[in-house]
Formats: sequence, structure tokens, C-alpha cells
Amino acid sequence: MLIDKLRKPLPTKAAPEPESELPDPLPGRGRHRLNGPSNDTVFRPLLQALAAGSNPVPHAAAAGRRLAEREVPLTVALDVLRKTYRTVGKDPEFEAIRTLCQSWTECTLTYLHASSCEDQGTGLATTPHLRTRLTELYRTAERHGWYLPDTHALVIAEPVAGQPCDSQLANLGGAIRTAFRDPEVIARLGAVRVAAIVPADDHFGEHLGTLRSMIGYWPENGEPGTAGTPRTKVWSERLPTLSDWSDSFVNDLAMG
Repeated sequence: MLIDKLRKPLPTKAAPEPESELPDPLPGRGRHRLNGPSNDTVFRPLLQALAAGSNPVPHAAAAGRRLAEREVPLTVALDVLRKTYRTVGKDPEFEAIRTLCQSWTECTLTYLHASSCEDQGTGLATTPHLRTRLTELYRTAERHGWYLPDTHALVIAEPVAGQPCDSQLANLGGAIRTAFRDPEVIARLGAVRVAAIVPADDHFGEHLGTLRSMIGYWPENGEPGTAGTPRTKVWSERLPTLSDWSDSFVNDLAMG
């Protein structure tokens, strides 16, 4: 009967499930990393500090570093930081946000700097790092009243035959390091060259001759020790007068 139906109690709504302490991150590159077995406790020390009323800022810094090491995007890290704070009914304090961002950025920049300084194939410095080091030398020379083209020069080596492999270029870098005692930097210059910024002192010509002797020649008749075609071209370039010209100077040499 209708009256019996009206007397029946209304169905009760299921209570909402409580949010987990560390909710899933937003979809993106770092999603699988945060869900990995070694990363699900990244923010747990911070959460424990919040629950205990102690300072959470150092834990925010540690979380920022760990997430940067795992290539988790900064936006995802900030979202999880906010949700972690909200589990105790708070919003993230400015100092925690700033510290997390700073540690994440420093860790990321350290990685980027390392990867941009070293050529992975040869172990030598990269062409961009060569440009950076040259700019630094111009600034140092200006501060001390030196004229950089008088104190340093660029030595370049390029294998003559065919397209050199990474090991050939690495060996050239080793030869330059042996011939010139204190090179500022030895770098891969474009695809087929190696370049080094070296002191242009009284022994420069002697060191350049040593390098050429170390590299040797391809014998014309196939007999070792017979002079013939040089294995590698070796020459020096005078540095530009002004720092403003150094980038185009290096770029032109890298293009060959």
C-alpha cells in the first residue's frame, strides 16, 4: 500500500571515502614515478612534521630534491604538497612552497648544467660549454686588465680522412691535454673537430709542435715512420678582440 511505502526509511547515502594521505599526482611524465614503490613516501616526513607541529620546511626541501631527481614536474610536486597540507586542514605556507621550488630548481639546473657541459660520445666538453668558458675568460681578463688574445689562443685538431668516430675525437682531446699542460677547456667543436683554449705563453709553439708529433702521419708507402699525409690537421686561431664576437667566432669554426 502507498502508506506502507511512505513509512519505509529513505536509503542512507554512503559516507565518502577519506582522502589518502598522498593522493595520486596529476597525469603526466612523473605519474608512474610518484606511484613507484620507492617514491610513495616522498612527502611522508613532511606530513609527520605537520601532524607533530614541528617545522615542515626542511622536509619540503628534501621532497623537492627527490622529485627533481625523478623528473617529476614542478607543477605536480606543488599539487601534492598542497594536498599533503590539506590532510591536516592547512594550506601550504609560503616558506615551504619557496623552499620546495628552490631545491627542485637547483637540482634540475645541476643536472642540466652537467649534461650540457659534457659531450656524451667523447667525454669532452660540448661546444656550448666552450663558448661559455670563453666568455668567462673575457670577463676575468677585463677585471684584471689583461688582453685575452695576448694570453690565450684556440688550438684546433681535425682528422683528415673520413668522418671521425667518437673515440678518435676523444683520443685527440687526450693528445691535446698531454701536449698543453694547462688547457682551460678541451671541447668537441661541431661534428668533426676538437678545440682547446690554451695559454699563449713562450712555450706555445713548442707545445703545438709536440702535439703534431704525437698525432703523426699516414705513411705514403705503408711503412711506419715514413713521412706522408698528416693524419690530422692541427692549427691555432687568435681569439677575437672583443667578447661580443666570441660566439660567432666559435660557431663559424664549429660549422667548418
